[in-house]
Amino acid sequence: MTDAVVALKEFHHKSYKLWAEKMPCCTNVLGKIQAKHIEEDDLGKAKQFRLFSIARPYMRSFHSSWFCFFIAFTSWFGLQPLLPTIRKELKLSKTDLANSGIASVAATVAVRVIIGPMCDKYGPRKTMSCLLISGAVPMALAGLIKSGTGLIILRLFVGILGGTFVPCQFWTTAMFSSKIVGTANAIAAGWGNLGGGFTFILMPGLFRLMEVFGADEFLAWKIAVVIPSVICVFIGRLLK
Repeated sequence: MTDAVVALKEFHHKSYKLWAEKMPCCTNVLGKIQAKHIEEDDLGKAKQFRLFSIARPYMRSFHSSWFCFFIAFTSWFGLQPLLPTIRKELKLSKTDLANSGIASVAATVAVRVIIGPMCDKYGPRKTMSCLLISGAVPMALAGLIKSGTGLIILRLFVGILGGTFVPCQFWTTAMFSSKIVGTANAIAAGWGNLGGGFTFILMPGLFRLMEVFGADEFLAWKIAVVIPSVICVFIGRLLK
């Protein structure tokens, strides 16, 4: 059994024990939900894939991996739907917007090269936590930018969130055997990538909500970008 699998199993058993102590009334209910045993191979990896199960540690790891990836992509692309308003306030050119997009993608490419060895050394859970929190900070500070250069630098650091693809895939690969790991990886990656589309629903909705509460359009977008950042930090802290 690999060190990554052992570490992830220990984390899930520890978190379940703490949760059970705080909410004993729910322990029996959860126990019934995950009662079906998942068969393991000689390496300690799951030989079965039950999509709607939350059994520890395999399916719990699967759902944790894709959901973290989903939240990261929601935040990573969070500025995109708001760029028309940002451009209007900061009087940005098309070149500024294009360069900021290039910076965001370039950062992700660079980060993914580094994140692989980090997953090998620290495991996917801690690496995912680090990425979520690190990428959330610049996203929350987006309202402080004053120029096109500021936007480019900001999106460069927000691009860190794109690196979450690596621990997502590492996590599922560590949990499932070779017979089903392709299925697990594909679903986790696909569902995680949905965050890039979901943000085009979420961010305009948050923007309009801020306007309903009395904020003007320039203040509304600055408040809206803080919300996905807070979610990233919250999820990142849960993983520690």
